[in-house]
Amino acid sequence: MYSPTAWNIIDERNLLRLNEDRLIVNYTGLGGIENCAVIRVNYPIPEQCGLFYFEVDIMGKW
Repeated sequence: MYSPTAWNIIDERNLLRLNEDRLIVNYTGLGGIENCAVIRVNYPIPEQCGLFYFEVDIMGKW
């Protein structure tokens, strides 16, 4: 059973850039509704966990 440890590199598209350890995501879009982006983690949260906690820090606004 694996738990999430990093962002999924497959989701790194035109508007997202991951740092080397895949823990930081940089959004490179213009911020409009037509420039939306989504990213997932490398493993799904296991059902056996019952409760899973994570934090996301928004470090700046485009």
